[in-house]
Amino acid sequence: MTLQAGGGEAPSPDPTTGPVEAEAVRRMFDGIARHYDLLNTLLSAGRDAAWRRRAVHEASLRPGDTALDVCCGTGALSRGLLAAVSPDGRVLGVDFSEGMLLEARRRVPGVDFALGDATLLESVDDQSVDAVTNAFGLRNVSDRRTALRAAYRVLRPGGRVVILEFSQIRAPVIGRLYGWYLTRLLPRLGRLLNPHSQAYSYLPASIAVYPAASEVSGWLQEAGFQHVRLLRMTAGVVTLHVATRPAADAWPG
Repeated sequence: MTLQAGGGEAPSPDPTTGPVEAEAVRRMFDGIARHYDLLNTLLSAGRDAAWRRRAVHEASLRPGDTALDVCCGTGALSRGLLAAVSPDGRVLGVDFSEGMLLEARRRVPGVDFALGDATLLESVDDQSVDAVTNAFGLRNVSDRRTALRAAYRVLRPGGRVVILEFSQIRAPVIGRLYGWYLTRLLPRLGRLLNPHSQAYSYLPASIAVYPAASEVSGWLQEAGFQHVRLLRMTAGVVTLHVATRPAADAWPG
């Protein structure tokens, strides 16, 4: 997500009213870093660990490979990537929230965590990683297409990008039940953890306005990726996009 400089108190982020103020979102994530993993568990009804395991599997990493975890948060997915590339591989984790990175460094030793912008990945060299992952972070990025082009740039030819994200459920009955859970019950549970945080209203709202999975597939194709696949899990609660940088390609214009 693009960092924006500025002093003073940032407005509360509201993804339903237009472009999200990046500084407000950064401060929000800084404030919930300690409880973020619990929040994901609540959002997923306890299924988030299984989804991350599937994401690691789809990355097709081998010992000795290098993986980049974008919007790494507290490092929950980075931990699985590290296990896949060990003992001789390397995992890089990038996030724009220093609060999240402090938690990640404490919880997941052995990963190189760094502050960075998902749309630039300025600390990562061209064609230097075997897989790029992004779990529950793309919907919080201000320019998602640019973030996918950055992922393409840093991937080696033949490397994979794996995007795990919450989605809108198409099944009517389950969709209404999950919608009630996200918009009514979850914010109340969240306020018990942190009464002053806007995160527990922002995150469900960000899911509601996130584009359809078919649109995300189109962004990946526009960025130059091939073999774009979409997997829906847990009745469509999440989507998993998997795509490959061609083995021999030219930079898409």
